[in-house]
Amino acid sequence: MPAPQPEKSSPWKIFVLFAAAALLAITGILLLVVDPGRAAPSAEPGTATASPGPLSSTPSTSSEPTPTAQDTAAEEQEPSAPESVPPKAADTARRFVLAWASHDARPGHDVSFSDAGRRAATYATDELAAQLREPGDRSTRLWQQWLADETRVNCAVDRVATPDGAPAATSERAYVRLLYTCTTRAAGQPATRSHDQLALEMHHVPAGAWRVAAIVNA
Repeated sequence: MPAPQPEKSSPWKIFVLFAAAALLAITGILLLVVDPGRAAPSAEPGTATASPGPLSSTPSTSSEPTPTAQDTAAEEQEPSAPESVPPKAADTARRFVLAWASHDARPGHDVSFSDAGRRAATYATDELAAQLREPGDRSTRLWQQWLADETRVNCAVDRVATPDGAPAATSERAYVRLLYTCTTRAAGQPATRSHDQLALEMHHVPAGAWRVAAIVNA
């Protein structure tokens, strides 16, 4: 018997296959145009897509509130503490201490400790001034040593305040404590410094000025 011949494809079948392939291609193109999101998945909700910018090396600082004019005025109008020393009384007390504690044993200057007392009497009441002008009982031996060394003692007031437990100042009387530093210089020797304090009772005299009425501790 003769071998069977292969079946030939009919032309219409080939046409159907090409038509189906073209239809699939057109359908895919339409899907891409209508729904482009299918080409690439969208980012999940809540996920940041932008890349973070460079971090600043300088920390942020919050600005301090600026005081208002009302705040400044309130501070300026705030009354001073009742125990504060009256300014004129404090000034007289400073002058008294500088005169009373400073000395100059160089030739042509002080001749005794009493010279300092006489200078301080200018800032004292009449009763205390009379006592300050009298020769004191300070060490004669120390003064002789100062004369030999041509010693100078210069003082400076560091602080003025009301003594602890003292009555509050009034328009007639005030108590003042002064802390002061004295520098002693002798010829050919290094200077030395000492710290001391003095409490004074101040009176407002009829003339209108403040005067030292008593040395509470010396």
